[in-house]
Amino acid sequence: MIPLRSFVLAATLALAPASVLLMPRGASAQEATAQTDTPAVREIEVVVDRGYKPVRIEVDEGERVRLKFVRREYTPCTREVLLPSLNIRQELPPNKPVVVELPPLKAGDVEFQCGMKMFRGTLVVTPRKA
Repeated sequence: MIPLRSFVLAATLALAPASVLLMPRGASAQEATAQTDTPAVREIEVVVDRGYKPVRIEVDEGERVRLKFVRREYTPCTREVLLPSLNIRQELPPNKPVVVELPPLKAGDVEFQCGMKMFRGTLVVTPRKA
């Protein structure tokens, strides 16, 4: 037999909206709504193995993006990745994922390349649809 208190708690949880259940203690409904309105971060894996795979990545203008580089080789050329237009330089140790957080991007192409500028990839940022 289920105690009455457990039954009431289960019924309350079943009927409560998800936003109330997920709201941190002391947070207002407005804060909970603001948290759900923020766009999710899109994580894109880029494998580094005799080049970048994928070599071309399409994202939307203003989209929150992070690139996760996984270097599967040991050549010195690919030990770092550069995004010159964003002033980003990141070391890539072999077989360890490295996440590069990107700022909101404007429409156009953003190139990424190895330290020796032999391997290249492109982020194609498409204009936001009106």
